[in-house]
Amino acid sequence: MLMKPIMIILTALLLTLCAGNVPAAPQACNQVHDAEMTVTGTNNSTSEHASQFYTQEGSDPSFATLLEQGVIKLGERFSEGPVLGSRIKVNHELLEKQVGKPGSIPKDIGLHTEVCGDNIRRKDFGKWTRWYQEDGDVQIFRLFKGEQNVRGGTGPDGSPGRVEVFSKSITVAPGTWHEWEATYTLIKPVGACIFQLMHEGSLWACHIDMTAAGEIHFLRRRPVPGLEREISLAKDMVGKSISIKVRANGEAYEVFQKAPLENGPWKLVTKGTFIKAKDNKIQFRWGMYCGSKKGQSVPNDAMLFVTGVAIR
Repeated sequence: MLMKPIMIILTALLLTLCAGNVPAAPQACNQVHDAEMTVTGTNNSTSEHASQFYTQEGSDPSFATLLEQGVIKLGERFSEGPVLGSRIKVNHELLEKQVGKPGSIPKDIGLHTEVCGDNIRRKDFGKWTRWYQEDGDVQIFRLFKGEQNVRGGTGPDGSPGRVEVFSKSITVAPGTWHEWEATYTLIKPVGACIFQLMHEGSLWACHIDMTAAGEIHFLRRRPVPGLEREISLAKDMVGKSISIKVRANGEAYEVFQKAPLENGPWKLVTKGTFIKAKDNKIQFRWGMYCGSKKGQSVPNDAMLFVTGVAIR
């Protein structure tokens, strides 16, 4: 006779325990979601947070002022400079908490700005600090509102500014791959290309782009049936960091991403092919390139940190 009440009590207890476990499934889903989100960097994504990564010493005149003062001359294709800027001091301690200890900046690279083409070698980098600086092992890229390439004129005759560095031309032996990887930290985003895989002859095979809202995405040069031309890598990246790796062999390429401090494997974003590079030569470019459309200019002040560049 005692068995029935005991069974009722046990059944009630079991139902209570099960009811208490019901939220566990959604919680597990949230944890998986958070783990996936870590590929974008930290969870603190604001311009206020981004401003904590640096201090600025000095000021930067407007682009109009540089034109008025003759520092930048209309129609000049290769300026001798200098065009100097304020000094950016990186908060290395804070940045390293987010990206880890960065490796050294490659020495054998060139610089391309809007006023002097792509013929700037390392010994002259100090003449162009308005747009490019290095602080320790951090590459600092900047653009300013209203800037244009003015070799063809200003306003409707000008095109948006750029600042990029680039590797030397790499001859790819048939069947071999070369790799480029780096970590980006978005300080002041702008709509721009931040990485280009170049094939000899100034042909880009693919881009990594950012938007003014802080989204990072991959862009294929030409649409390919069955493949997405544009792929989002991460959103809301202001003050955050993301690591990107690109492998290329002069015809095929592969793009990967991961969180800077993540020990796991790289996540494949996409693969693709492009016209075989002339003489099997390729080049890696990174920085900020706002395009070449006539009549446009840089829409807002922009700053980008790049660390851990490795070319293999």
